[in-house]
Amino acid sequence: MSSQGKAVQLLAETMAEIVGRDTEAYRDIVRAIESDAMMDMMLAQSSFDALPGEVRRKIAYRVEDLVREHAGE
Repeated sequence: MSSQGKAVQLLAETMAEIVGRDTEAYRDIVRAIESDAMMDMMLAQSSFDALPGEVRRKIAYRVEDLVREHAGE
């Protein structure tokens, strides 16, 4: 898996933790990962952008922490 793919996977895992697996935003990011299609990636971005700012920041901070952890391995 490419480094970009790993980053998106970390994003999906974090979204599952924070917003749940039953949300549109999570389903859209998983679809984008599985299809690797630009349209699905754009839909996932739109769903992410529609989340409240506080939730987006929480996800971003958690992903940054995970990236730092994985970089140290």
